[in-house]
Amino acid sequence: MVKVYLARQPILDREGRIFAYELLFRSGFKNSADVKDGVRATAKVIESIVSSTSLSRIIRDKKGFINIDEASEILNVVELLPPDRIGFEILETAVLSENFLDTLTKLKELGYELSLDDFEYREEFIPYLKLVDYVKIDVLEHSLEEVEDVLSKIERYDVKLVAEKVESYEVYEAYYKLGFHYFQGFFFQEPRVVVSKTVEPAYAALVQLYNMVAEEKEIKHIERVFKKFSELSVKLLQFINSAYYALRQPVKSIRHAILMLGYRNLLKWILLLMYSVRSEDFTSDPLFEEASVRGFFMERLADFLYGDRETSEKAFITGVLSLIDVLLGIPMEEVVKNLSLEEDIREALIEKKGKLGDMLAMVEAVQREATEILGALSSRYSDKGLTPEKLLQFQTEAIEEYARIEF
Repeated sequence: MVKVYLARQPILDREGRIFAYELLFRSGFKNSADVKDGVRATAKVIESIVSSTSLSRIIRDKKGFINIDEASEILNVVELLPPDRIGFEILETAVLSENFLDTLTKLKELGYELSLDDFEYREEFIPYLKLVDYVKIDVLEHSLEEVEDVLSKIERYDVKLVAEKVESYEVYEAYYKLGFHYFQGFFFQEPRVVVSKTVEPAYAALVQLYNMVAEEKEIKHIERVFKKFSELSVKLLQFINSAYYALRQPVKSIRHAILMLGYRNLLKWILLLMYSVRSEDFTSDPLFEEASVRGFFMERLADFLYGDRETSEKAFITGVLSLIDVLLGIPMEEVVKNLSLEEDIREALIEKKGKLGDMLAMVEAVQREATEILGALSSRYSDKGLTPEKLLQFQTEAIEEYARIEF
């Protein structure tokens, strides 16, 4: 049986919070059709995915949408999938038929939400518009005027609008004004330099803490900074006491955390805390999630390629910090000036140079399904046994590792 790997793309609401995920089951990167085949919701594929991963932890308190078409045989395994956690996205390649319409009607009767992917208005879609809850429109393929025309034809149907392949804030803002309810794409990772950006005091404290821990300052000095920002201490101890470490006894203080985990492990959590300061509901912040997954992804990739602890630790730091300029609205060159970072991490973050830069570029290429870039990069490491399938495996493991952190 073909090995299938889990990926996901967040769908954001109008406040920029994660509303749901499109769940992607990939078998390789040969071409886009291969990705579609990898997620093809046959009974065996869905059954293997659901049984081999903790779905509720992967999507947390959000909903996950699984792609289906007329060949999916989804009714054979639907009892494995809770309707309050799972919905179905009808692929644009699906062959419309009475049998498929009957299947979708039964799914609706069972309580599942349905989404229509890559929608283009045609008369034969009318029966489906009466059934579905969401309509997704590819905004890269259509002009704003074309989309407005489509909306005028479907406004009488009770559907929520999802703009997909939103790659810039300009596009996001245009479709936000048009009244779209949800947005999917990589726009939230786009750096936006903000003039006169005010840095949050909590972030400034975390920069100070990062530098102190990186330089292994005395514990009493580190504790003193944490005491000024008690909410950071609470969040940090919450992270450390999560299921991630499966500690026999809870960590009760910053001193205890350093003694139990060591300075290097404490650095990880301080880095992740940097992404939690911009929102109280940081677990619904796609930037926090993506930075975390990148860190774990790069750590696994470095461990596979080089097998030494120092490189793996640097890879984690590079992955997490790769979105810090987006978080702060400050150029990356300015951000790294204030952090105690080794030169190879700086080069990777600013110029994508060196082995850390290569790994970061591969992680980004996997995420964006940039197959040509990925092929060129991964071929440099083929002598180490690196394959696209290995990268998919590491991505899946990184998502699952992030899911182990409890908040």
